[in-house]
Amino acid sequence: MLSYHLRVSLLVGFLCFTGWVQAQDLEDDGPSGANSIEKEIESLYDRDERTQSTRSAPKRSKKAAKEVDTLSDLATLAPFSDVAVIQRRFLPKTNRFELSGSLFSNLNNPFFNALGGSARVAYYIREKYALEGLALFASTSTRQVTDDLEANRGIKTDNVITSKNYMGLALKWNPIYGKITWLNKSIVPFDLNFSIGGGMTQTTQNDSAPTLHLGTSQVFAWTKSMAFRWDLIWNMYSAEATQDNGTKEKLNQNDLFLGVGMSFYFPEATYR
Repeated sequence: MLSYHLRVSLLVGFLCFTGWVQAQDLEDDGPSGANSIEKEIESLYDRDERTQSTRSAPKRSKKAAKEVDTLSDLATLAPFSDVAVIQRRFLPKTNRFELSGSLFSNLNNPFFNALGGSARVAYYIREKYALEGLALFASTSTRQVTDDLEANRGIKTDNVITSKNYMGLALKWNPIYGKITWLNKSIVPFDLNFSIGGGMTQTTQNDSAPTLHLGTSQVFAWTKSMAFRWDLIWNMYSAEATQDNGTKEKLNQNDLFLGVGMSFYFPEATYR
């Protein structure tokens, strides 16, 4: 048998070894335990973010999906998702004719004044598109500078090209519409359109010239059948001019006209 002192020594040594092993286990498990807790927290945050990013919009209930027929039905709509404001044109045009007349004057001829009238007939295939026939008739008179040149310098301007009339067709595009206030008392709807086309210009020298036509108009609606308008017309052509020595020369000409008038629409609009 082991002596008493030897058995005590072995027991003390075993207890010390067991304590040392447990201490080592605590040291090793401490940091890893903390790391595991941090990782678990981070995973919870990540999972929450993924849930927020992939969360689909709530489905509309059958009650909310129905059409709004009365004022009380607005309470069934989800805010900012089912409510939409759609502006409609005050003056409807689809499948309607537009008959217009205006008075105009030229802007870019330094030697002659041109005063005249225009007539237009347009048919709107769609709200934004129309085919238009246009006729311009002008009467010209000399400006004061022209009379002074002839009286004081003996310079004649008979060879300056001026137009007597224009007739043509154009495609009209009506992309812009809106509303403005009139003296803070009423709201006036308007449409802004652009046109491109071609035709023939008859000059004061009895020459007919093929013409490129560009234009823009702004129409201010009074009713669904009547509107006030202004027009800007730009006609470009090349016509013959007779010089003082009798020779003829082709000259490029630009006519810029500004007009004001009225438009009338028919038949009566029934779809608005």
